[in-house]
Amino acid sequence: MRYIFGMLMLLIGIVAGLAFPDIDLRWDFLGHRSIVTHSFLVPLLLFGVAYQQKHITTRLLAAGFSLSLAIHLSFDLFPRAWAGYALIYIPGYGRTNPEFSQIWTAVNIVICMYLALVLVNSIFELIGVIVGALATFSLHAVQTSIFVPALLTLIAATSVALLLPANSGTKQVVQRQKWET
Repeated sequence: MRYIFGMLMLLIGIVAGLAFPDIDLRWDFLGHRSIVTHSFLVPLLLFGVAYQQKHITTRLLAAGFSLSLAIHLSFDLFPRAWAGYALIYIPGYGRTNPEFSQIWTAVNIVICMYLALVLVNSIFELIGVIVGALATFSLHAVQTSIFVPALLTLIAATSVALLLPANSGTKQVVQRQKWET
């Protein structure tokens, strides 16, 4: 039963994470592509709560949120031109330059993927996150023509995230499964 609730929370986290970055469109003071909503800041907060509680529902909610934010950002990395609203906006400062915006977005994709993967504690959860990622990416891809670059970015970011050190999460799940089979 806890896995069912866990998967439900993963789904809720995915839906919330997909919607969250564009709430900056509703709040003028943030500006579109705000550094607040297009970053790892909220996923890191959720990660902290989930890491403290260590409960499957909280972990998978945070993992889903981080995962879907990484997917959202992987599409945002490929605007038609790095100008105007495609640039990261810092409240009180304004729009950043294209180089900063590209680096910021790419680094945040890696961090969000890392946070999502570190929260995974079992092969069942890993399968849920993979299925959730595929479904989320597919739904997002339908809305845009930037399929291949976003997919390659997500694969690269996931690869980098898997290379980063972790004291729990996906690496240990994969290692445990290797020894158990």
